[in-house]
Amino acid sequence: MSLNTAHANNGVLIHAGEGILIFCDNVSIEFSGQDGAAFKGKKEGRVYLTTHRMIFNAKNASEQMQSFSFPFITLHEPVFGANYIKGKVRAQENGNWTGEAKFKLVFKHGGAIDYGQVSLLASLVGKVSL
Repeated sequence: MSLNTAHANNGVLIHAGEGILIFCDNVSIEFSGQDGAAFKGKKEGRVYLTTHRMIFNAKNASEQMQSFSFPFITLHEPVFGANYIKGKVRAQENGNWTGEAKFKLVFKHGGAIDYGQVSLLASLVGKVSL
């Protein structure tokens, strides 16, 4: 997982060859297991599923955490609920933080099921691995 590396000019920053499969607005994210100020409190924003990773971008420009992204290989113990996705992620090398954190993404206006189905479908056709 990397911190503040996937946002640019009020949008998402993706790598060459990476594509967006689905995105959802009105999502909140909370973390536990980390002491850093960027991980404190609930953040509101948009979540993206790409061919390579998940990306959360904060709606509030004054948040210390503007973006949070992780490749699927760093995800452990995922749980897909009716309106949330939660799990644990490990920091990536040069990802602006260290260790492991638990996260919970809550889809306030729906979309968790669609998001989960797209991620599972993509994993079945070899686009991503969960």
